Amino acid sequence: MKKIGILEFLVLISVLVTALAIGYNFLSPTSAEYTFDGEEMYKCAWVSENIMLKGFPLYADIEGTWTADGLEFSDRVQILAASGGTLTVAYTNKEMTIGGKLASKEDIAASKIYLVPLGNTIIRYNLESINGTSFSEISDIIYADIDDDDLTVLEIDIDGSFAIDADTFSPTEQLNVINYFKYETALPKMSFVNGGLILKGTFNLDDLKNLDDLINPQKIVTSNIEVDIIVEESSKEIDTEKYTNAKLITWM
Repeated sequence: MKKIGILEFLVLISVLVTALAIGYNFLSPTSAEYTFDGEEMYKCAWVSENIMLKGFPLYADIEGTWTADGLEFSDRVQILAASGGTLTVAYTNKEMTIGGKLASKEDIAASKIYLVPLGNTIIRYNLESINGTSFSEISDIIYADIDDDDLTVLEIDIDGSFAIDADTFSPTEQLNVINYFKYETALPKMSFVNGGLILKGTFNLDDLKNLDDLINPQKIVTSNIEVDIIVEESSKEIDTEKYTNAKLITWM
C-alpha cells in the first residue's frame, strides 16, 4: 500500500476542513433563532422544508416590502410550502408567496425572516382503528389517550384515513369541504362516493372536530392512525417512561 506523504496528508486535511466549513455554513442556522436575511432564501427554504417534513407546523416573522407597491410589510405568517427560493404562506386567510430582497414575481420581497416552529418536541405514536358516530367522538377518544399534566400541549395532529357514512354531497357541498382544508400544508385526499366520503391525510385534531357541522357524519371508521403531540417542552423534559412506545422528534 502506498504511504501518504506529509504534503499529501496536509492537502487532504485542508480539503476536509474546507468541506466541513461549507457544509456547516449551509446546514446550520445563521443564528440560534433561525434568522435569515433576504439573500439567504434558498437556505431558508431548505431549512423550512426540513422542519415541516419532521411534522412541525412552521410560522415566520417577515420583514420586507410588498412587491406591488413597495409598502413595508412586517408580520407573522404560516409557511405552507418551501421550494427553491420561495416560501408559500397563509396570511389573513389568503395564500401568498415570499421571495428574497430582489423578488418581483412573489407577493413579498423579504429583507429578514425569522422561522418560528410550533413547539420543541413531537411525541409520535400509533393508535389502532377507532369507531365513532362523529368527529368529536373520535377526537375525545384520542384526547383521552393523552394523560400527562406535566406537558404543555400546543397542537395534536393525526395522520390516517377516515371512512365516513353521510349523505351524498352535491358539487357545491364537495367544494365547501375542499375549501375547508385549502390552507393545510398538504391537502388531504378526498373521495366523494354515494353515501359519504373517504378522507386521507394529516389533520389538526381541533380542526377535525369542526367537520361535524360541515359533513354531518352518521358513522366513522378510521384506519390505524399516527398521532403527533406537539409540546413546548424539550425532549429532555419529557418523562419517556410514560411514552415507551413513542418516538420523540425535535426540529433542531
